[in-house]
Amino acid sequence: MASIDEFIAASAELTGFGGAELWATGMAEVYWAVVLEEAGAAAVGRLVAEPLGEGERELARAVAGLWYLGSWSVAGGVPVVVSSAAYERGLVWRAFGGQAPGTGPRGHGSWTVEPERSR
Repeated sequence: MASIDEFIAASAELTGFGGAELWATGMAEVYWAVVLEEAGAAAVGRLVAEPLGEGERELARAVAGLWYLGSWSVAGGVPVVVSSAAYERGLVWRAFGGQAPGTGPRGHGSWTVEPERSR
């Protein structure tokens, strides 16, 4: 069976982000569990052996989507957001230097503070 470190190395190839950046999302262990459960250990083993190969192309696409969007999606299936943390920590936000709507310091909870009135 593949290890989580091999999964991170394969994910780095698939996403273009370094392994340290992927670990820093705090989602590595969660995604590792999701991929094992959804794809099975044998398919994950084939993916980590050749991340950019033809054999597990659909799984590679699903893993990249998981890292970027925080949701698991396979062809023909309905995407499932893993968690609110997965959405917030998706690589898509880092790719353009932004943050998930409603999760930043100025966005989340801002409705509880009365706006300043112009004078």
